[in-house]
Formats: sequence, structure tokens, C-alpha cells
Amino acid sequence: MIDRVRRYLVRRRKIDLSSGFDPNDVKQALDTQVRMITGKVPPEVMAKVLMIRQIILGILPRSGNLPPGSPQLFIIERTATNYLPTSLQAYLDLPRGYATGHPVQDGKTPKEVLLDQLSLLVTKMNEVADDVHRNDSDRLLANGRFLQERFGQSPVSVKPPAPSGD
Repeated sequence: MIDRVRRYLVRRRKIDLSSGFDPNDVKQALDTQVRMITGKVPPEVMAKVLMIRQIILGILPRSGNLPPGSPQLFIIERTATNYLPTSLQAYLDLPRGYATGHPVQDGKTPKEVLLDQLSLLVTKMNEVADDVHRNDSDRLLANGRFLQERFGQSPVSVKPPAPSGD
């Protein structure tokens, strides 16, 4: 298993954001991570990874509204293709007993450290999702202002012509 993960990490295609952000690459990277860890990590870890995946998948349809090279696109791409896989691989490289029972930092086990890292990624992905939705909301509000200026009540009222009595 570990060799398979290493081969994936070596083979995986680097995504160049300067040539464009491809939501399919991000989705594929997330799906690969989920497949690779299924049955190999504790349920709490799997739940956090699935949460990260779900947040990102919720963002992807709206990612086209972000400007090319935006920090949000960079964070989404790097989370799916680097930050998440790196954290998971470091955890999977440890023997199970060590990962779940041996304190390594501030009394935390590697499993707890990984859960903290995944929680941080969940928080950041939620912030990115909020930015994307705020961008959509701002566009909606701007359109409302335009419509109000264009078609709203004006101080000059134009009365329709009175019907002629012919």
C-alpha cells in the first residue's frame, strides 16, 4: 500500500495554475486520496477527509467566478494535490500502534496531530467557500443596484396619455 501511494505521489501530474485551473484535476486528486485511505485510517480521519472533499466539491462549480491565479484557486488546488496528500501520507507511513498510541507533540499522538491538521484544512476550505459565495452575493447585490437605478422610481413621473374620447 505504502509503495502504491509513493508511486502515485511521484507520478501525479503537477497542475500549473498559470495555464488555467481545471476543476476536474482537483476532483480527481480528491477522489484518489479517498480511494487510497479507505479502510486504512480511523473513522474520525476519514470523516474529516470526506468533509474537506465535500467542501471543495461544493466550491468547484463556482470556481469559474474567481479570477485566474486567485489565492482561493491556489489554495483549493494545493489542498487537493499537496497539503492533504502530504498529511495523509506522513500518517500512513507510521506503524498503526505508534500512530494511535504514542505521544509525539504536546502529548498528542500522530492521529491527533493529523486530526488537527485536517481541522485546519476544513477551516480554510470553509473560508474559501465563504469567499466564493460572498463574491456571488456581491454580484447579485450589484445587479440589484443596477436594476434599481435603471428601472426604479424616479422623481420625474411620466403619465400615460389620457384616453381620447373619440
